[in-house]
Amino acid sequence: MERFSVERDGFCGFLHEPASGAERFAGKAIVVLGGSEGNENIPRNLGARFAEEGLAALGVCYWNAPGLPHELVEVPVESVERAVGRLRSRGFGKVGVYGISKGGELALLAASLIPAVSCAVALSPLDHVMPGITGNGGLASKGVSERSSWIWRGSPLPCAPGGTRMPYVGIIRRLLAERQLDMRFVYERMLEGATEGSAIKVERIGGPVMLVCPERDAMWPSDDAARRIEERLRAHGHPWEVERLAYKHASHIMVPLETGALKLFREEREHPRECAASRLDAFKRTLAFLERW
Repeated sequence: MERFSVERDGFCGFLHEPASGAERFAGKAIVVLGGSEGNENIPRNLGARFAEEGLAALGVCYWNAPGLPHELVEVPVESVERAVGRLRSRGFGKVGVYGISKGGELALLAASLIPAVSCAVALSPLDHVMPGITGNGGLASKGVSERSSWIWRGSPLPCAPGGTRMPYVGIIRRLLAERQLDMRFVYERMLEGATEGSAIKVERIGGPVMLVCPERDAMWPSDDAARRIEERLRAHGHPWEVERLAYKHASHIMVPLETGALKLFREEREHPRECAASRLDAFKRTLAFLERW
């Protein structure tokens, strides 16, 4: 594994190159983005998992790491651009972006802004640029910013309306009634006020797009967003492959990794084997999708 730092390289990341089996994905590499947790778990561990399958993967941290923003507010998309540029300089002719949750939002956004990105895979994403998330501790420390999550070329990108307090009473009430973490209503309210200005222009993505989500996402409405993304791409005559997968037994966390956070969702506790099978199936179908790309 090769490590990159903001101070030296302009981005924080971990490059995993395959020891064998690279013929399957010759000339291809992906940037892997984790979610709003902002730690190294997904960039490092899932990047390594892709490399085991023969695909070079550069896991990138975009906040809450040395040299990066300490809050998920006005985070530069250029960190992804620099990572893509590094892969291109290493001789990879095709570079895609893969992200989960907040990283899925960023994956679609980055692919729409960076011409060098030729494929996007988004797991449990939203279809609008969302307001930033203040705080970098546990859920109780977090809030919804008035400012955008992302900036590009020094300018904040238009976002859905924010600036409200996190409705902890409603979250706790649902936690007790539903026995799971359910924040869907928080984001549904934000999206009700969203306009075309904050919509991610997915039609600008210069390559195939894959969308993966549960049939009903308790964390935020990625299931509805994925349908809207697919509809938007088809309405604009997107000339590349578009694939959308929705799983009955699955939760917001669609990556093929085991984590204690899975137990936050009732579906994972009641149908653990089926949910694990969904995550594995999504990963296998993602690999097949990336092989066709």
